[in-house]
Amino acid sequence: MSLQPSSLPSPEFCRTARGAFLTGAPGALALWAGFANDAVSLPPLVLLYPLCLALLGASAASRGAALRRGWLCAWAGHVAALYWLSLPVHNVGGLPWPLAVPCALFVSACLAAAGGLFSLAAFHLRQRAALIFIAGLAATWYSLEWLFAVVAGFPWLPLAGALTAWPVLTQAADSVGAGMVGAIWTAAALALCWPGKAARRRGVGLLLIVLLLGYGAWRLQETPADAAPSGPDSLSVLFVEGNIDQNIKWTPAFQRKTTEIYLTLTQAGLAERPAEKPLIIWPETALPYDLPRFPLYDEAVRMLAASAQSPLLTGLPGFEGSGPTQRVYNRALLIGPDGSPRGSYDKVHLVPFGEYVPSWLDWEFLAALLQEVGTYTPGKSAEPLRNGRLALGMLICYEGVFPWLAQERVAKGANILVDISNDGWFGATPAPRQHLYLTALRAIEQRRWILRGTNTGISAVIDHRGRPVVSGGQFRQQWLWGRARLMDDVSLYHRLAPLFPPFGLLLCLAALFAPAMRSTSNTTRPQHAATE
Repeated sequence: MSLQPSSLPSPEFCRTARGAFLTGAPGALALWAGFANDAVSLPPLVLLYPLCLALLGASAASRGAALRRGWLCAWAGHVAALYWLSLPVHNVGGLPWPLAVPCALFVSACLAAAGGLFSLAAFHLRQRAALIFIAGLAATWYSLEWLFAVVAGFPWLPLAGALTAWPVLTQAADSVGAGMVGAIWTAAALALCWPGKAARRRGVGLLLIVLLLGYGAWRLQETPADAAPSGPDSLSVLFVEGNIDQNIKWTPAFQRKTTEIYLTLTQAGLAERPAEKPLIIWPETALPYDLPRFPLYDEAVRMLAASAQSPLLTGLPGFEGSGPTQRVYNRALLIGPDGSPRGSYDKVHLVPFGEYVPSWLDWEFLAALLQEVGTYTPGKSAEPLRNGRLALGMLICYEGVFPWLAQERVAKGANILVDISNDGWFGATPAPRQHLYLTALRAIEQRRWILRGTNTGISAVIDHRGRPVVSGGQFRQQWLWGRARLMDDVSLYHRLAPLFPPFGLLLCLAALFAPAMRSTSNTTRPQHAATE
């Protein structure tokens, strides 16, 4: 941490409209710059974001002002980091730009409510003792990230999601989870950089940073990155990326071409290493049709797995029933090395507007995003897909950003996690890189390697310390070889995960209801005890 306490404006300065702007704007910029973006990202800068939100709240003249200032700062940062949300609405949904852009603005406005509430918490905690102020805000940060993930269902910008690009910063997630790592870094930044003089507070901040960095360095040194693990607990993997245009992949006339692309690429990849018997991974909805209804395609895919004597995992829609009661699933199908099905997984956590339209927004133009498939039905089972010793804990697309889904897969016996995805919706934007780093957090939390296979990139092998030890390019038809390790032991976080949300909420409430420090001034202006 190179920031010095004097580099931050004082709460007195932030009270003015000009001061609020000059504090909020860097906070929004820090959120954008900390995450993968179109320019140059620097992950530790993201820690300025909660600092600026806290300053805006602690210096506000009223609760409404604190909420409003925090929301505006957060909204600006979310718009900058998530501008790409307008692309699928325009490119796939067919909505003109003047209507597509407001969709991204609306989603950002909803998510920014967390920033407003965090600033409001800073307003309420500003008269508490310094350490209570810091601990309370850290707990508030954790609780808001958790609540918005559960309620809003789009936890795309958690603090740890930026920091994981530098794995040394997030290794503690194997003990306390990614959300709590973000909260601890928030506490460290507040303690070290909050304006004013307080040696004890600053010492606490330095201690937290030393512990986080020391633990991270120890864990990474303990298990150096290995792109080619060997031994009986390792496996070979062949990723295949068809790079199919999202606007034509569901066209019936293109179904044969799509199948041929994946068969040809896979055969070429296998020919490169004929002695290998890899797990072959095709991405989410690689086969955009009901496979059993097309016997020739079905036989060709099965014969490929049998001739290679390799299991093949592919994404495809799954259909059950017929007529008005027909159910459609976003499915992952595992075909064994003998060509027979070994099981399937149906996506549990669906994407609003990409896989279903909420009933309260059942508008025709939004339904266009569902393309040829229509509304998906959520699956129910989290059981691994098994082939011999291999137990694949399946995650489809953005299921990888939810900690509790990976937690459930490992609890069911998965010894490796697999995330098949299609980030072609978002084009050449930062979204695929953001998605990759968010998914990598699950590897650290669960002590599992992750195999990430995508349609347009970025496919990767992520080790159990969250490092992409093998990764491919984007936007070209290609195959990618990698190796990974199967692991059976579980992390400390896996054992303790259910305890953290209630602990965070209790700590947050305890700080909010703790008695305020008595003012020693004759003025009625609130005393910012946390700055002293």
